[in-house]
Amino acid sequence: MVEITEKEYELFTKLKKIWFHDQAEKTGMYFICGESGEKDEMGLPEAIYVCPAYGADGFAVYKKHGEYTAPGY
Repeated sequence: MVEITEKEYELFTKLKKIWFHDQAEKTGMYFICGESGEKDEMGLPEAIYVCPAYGADGFAVYKKHGEYTAPGY
């Protein structure tokens, strides 16, 4: 058995999530399938389209409610 650190496990968990969404046709996970509207200075569109599963006929629209913000240090 191979043991990994807590930090390695956190990275594995993030990478696993990315893979599941990237391989939606194999995993059945939701994925971003489009965008619409003007993009802001950070490149974020006004809305994104999210497909609930690969092969689904429709999508949900998620609209941006505010501008990009970052913590001030």
